[in-house]
Parts: sequence; C-alpha cells; structure tokens
Amino acid sequence: MGEEHMKFAIALLLALSVTGCATTTSESQLQTALSLTKEHFKNTATVKDDFLDTVATITTINGFQEKRGLLGIVWDDNFLRAHIDKKSGKTSFQLYQVIYYQRSGWNFFQTVNFETASGPQSKPLTIIKRDVDCTGSRYSGCTYIEHVAFDVDEDLLRTIAQGYSPGQRAAWRFKFTARSGQDYNDGMLPAEVAGLLEKVDEYLASKGLGRTSTK
Repeated sequence: MGEEHMKFAIALLLALSVTGCATTTSESQLQTALSLTKEHFKNTATVKDDFLDTVATITTINGFQEKRGLLGIVWDDNFLRAHIDKKSGKTSFQLYQVIYYQRSGWNFFQTVNFETASGPQSKPLTIIKRDVDCTGSRYSGCTYIEHVAFDVDEDLLRTIAQGYSPGQRAAWRFKFTARSGQDYNDGMLPAEVAGLLEKVDEYLASKGLGRTSTK
C-alpha cells in the first residue's frame, strides 16, 4: 500500500461517521449495521446472469436496508453494483443511491463529492429515475424519491476494502448536491465494499476470467 493509500486507510479507521444510517437509523438498526461483516455482504449479494445477457450484474442491495415504522418501509438506501462483461471480464462499478425527502418541490440532485486517497473528488450523477408520492400531502407534504448513481474506480474500492475490520464505525463518505442548493450526506461501510469485491472476484474465477476494470 502506497503512502497516500495508507493515509486514506488511516482516515477511514478514524472517521466518526458511519453509513448513511448514522443520522436517521434507530440505535438497534445502527448496531445491526455495524455487526455486518464482509462475509455477510458477499453471501447476500445478488447475481443477475441470464443466459442471453452479455453483462452479468452483481449488487449488494440485500445487504442492509434501513426500515421505518410498523410496516418496515425501506427509507434512504444505497448499495454497490458491478457490471461484468461476460466475454472479457471487464468490470465497472457504481454506487446506487435512493434519497427520500418531504418538501414542496424537487431538489434535483446533480453532483456528488466523495472521499479518495488524494482528497475529495466530484462527479456528475447519473439520474436513474424520480418518483413522488402525495397521498399524505394534506398533512405532511409530498414525499419525493430520487434514484441516482455514480461510477467508482475499482482501485478506490479496493483501497476502501483494505481498511475493513469487523465492527468498525468508519465509513467511506460522500455528499450529494442538488440544484435546489440542498446537500445530502451519506456513507458506506468498508464491509459492504469488501464483500462486493470478493463476490466479483469469485464470479470471475468461476468463469475463468481475469480481473479487468474499466475506468
């Protein structure tokens, strides 16, 4: 590990923030999130590999979800997904984020700033979809839901994964910025990153493919 990567790993271990559940999740859910290991995220990863698909997709969507209320409704959520070319083994990675909020109009999230070994970087977001639910607007306003994603270099993910240790409170942090001027801060535990990478490596090995990332 180079000097910059070492500094980044140390920063991860010292960070006080945890995955986006930190400010909104109940204490019990927070403790559940902290207890999850990379093996858990690897074992719960989803694999979409249809015979007619040219690209296989692996995600951590089932690894952990914040749930609220008696109905256990999933609220703000994020997960990683890897897209693997089934011929070449070339793999691209994305972080998928779902943001819920109540207000009188759209925020329109457009960019993300995220931690790297060389300092914060900024990228435009890929807009996946937007939904709005106004069934309770008479009492609490409409609920707006934005699904966004951004590409992540494999080298960065592997650096984050190297900082994994069971039960740690450190997180890889990122901030989404909207056209409205609103910011949304979130993060992801290294356990989730490490689990996805191990699942990807396992898939590639099972297909006799070498590890090749796309930038």
